[in-house]
Amino acid sequence: MSEAPVDALSRARAAALAELRAAPVAKPWSAQAARLAGAFALTGLVAAAVALAASLAGWGRVLERASFIVGLLVIAALGGVVALAPRLRGARAAVIGATPIFMAALVLSRGAGFTSTTPAWVCSASHVALGTIPLAFALAALRQCAWRWSRALAAGFGAGAAGALLGELACRQGARHVLVHHVGAWLVIAAACTLISRRMRPRSFAP
Repeated sequence: MSEAPVDALSRARAAALAELRAAPVAKPWSAQAARLAGAFALTGLVAAAVALAASLAGWGRVLERASFIVGLLVIAALGGVVALAPRLRGARAAVIGATPIFMAALVLSRGAGFTSTTPAWVCSASHVALGTIPLAFALAALRQCAWRWSRALAAGFGAGAAGALLGELACRQGARHVLVHHVGAWLVIAAACTLISRRMRPRSFAP
């Protein structure tokens, strides 16, 4: 008579253990943020390496635009971190506020620039095409936490920095071109990240 309750308890214990084993293990936000920041920065660095290998830019251009290249990598890395950090709202606001200022500096630094036989839309297309890679990483990461527009916008700015880095190396046209076709494409990536992530169903509502 006493064996039945014992058997039932054993079965319940086994079922509970199986459920625990099947449940996904929670990953710390810091590891996820590091991966996202790395994906943003690495995309830009790979694009830069391809530009150098294809002779679209030389090391002289890298040195000439070094401060802006470093700035873009910083925005990419910080965008990935603050987008997922639960308690860095001030840092998130700083990234969101500083990125448009950096964009303006990027435009003003070009001056008249040089003429090019390549159609202007090629810069926009290449920037957006390259930006879809880090954008995909951003959208996947944003599903792991509660949606906030500031998270999504910071991630979008970080994702768009990769294409801007390619533009700094491969394009020598002037300020107006950079404003429309480089900064414009960067803003398209940021807007897409914000709008698409808002419509996605989150897997977690972590703060």
